Amino acid sequence: MRPHYGQFYNRTVILDQISFFLNFGVRAVDILEGDKLAAGPRTLRRGLQVLRVLQEHSQTGLTVTGLARLTGLQRPTIYRLLAALTESGFVRSVGGSKRFISTQASASADTAQDPRIELALPVMRKLAAATGDAVFLVVRDGYESLSLWREIGPYPVQILATFAGKRQPLGVGSGGMALLAKLDDATVDDIIEHNSGQLEQYGGMTAREMRQLVENTRTRGYSVVGNYAVRGALGVGCALCDARNRPQLAISVTAITERMPATRQREIARMIRQGLNTIAGKF
Repeated sequence: MRPHYGQFYNRTVILDQISFFLNFGVRAVDILEGDKLAAGPRTLRRGLQVLRVLQEHSQTGLTVTGLARLTGLQRPTIYRLLAALTESGFVRSVGGSKRFISTQASASADTAQDPRIELALPVMRKLAAATGDAVFLVVRDGYESLSLWREIGPYPVQILATFAGKRQPLGVGSGGMALLAKLDDATVDDIIEHNSGQLEQYGGMTAREMRQLVENTRTRGYSVVGNYAVRGALGVGCALCDARNRPQLAISVTAITERMPATRQREIARMIRQGLNTIAGKF
């Protein structure tokens, strides 16, 4: 019998399959075609179909009506798929319109050739093996954090809601918070103010709470962020700065909250810093 892992297994398995197909360049149309593969989960196939069509129209996006016409799916089905895909970061709405676009269309361009991935990958793999948990490489892109890479550890319960190419307001995750705390106060205030309208979507976070997290991170030297970006999860992150003390990247480890008591948080932070030290000065 398959072990039950609650929301982490039930919610993330299908979404992580989608992420796997996208991150490794497998087109949804290839998965959908062929009688032998048609027996897969219907919801997964439909979700991939919507993503494929959105990727093919990545420059302009599509309305629900347009998606219904191109996919042959009913509008209520498309609304349900878009809601799940938007919540999970695969799709976003275009401000001021009724159109939707796939975030993955730009994610591959953002991340595929980034030299920081090659630089950090040995460190991430070592951390994933040592901790058993998911390890993320995160960078700053303006007011957002961008996840460049993810390594999965051997522990059977994993936090998979973040994937390569995912964007979110800087600071709502542990990697982004580690980066945010390294910036000067004026920049921190500007970023929090700019993102204040979105913070409520992340576990009810407020601007005040984010400022407190920044102070906590500066005090302890590493970030600890729980139950905001992903409910029931807690992440520990450390940032790496260049010679001018500008944050260049962050590495974080995320696990279910039960695996992250304070003593383990400190140990993981030590391990991350140790790994970052091996690549310091290479920018």
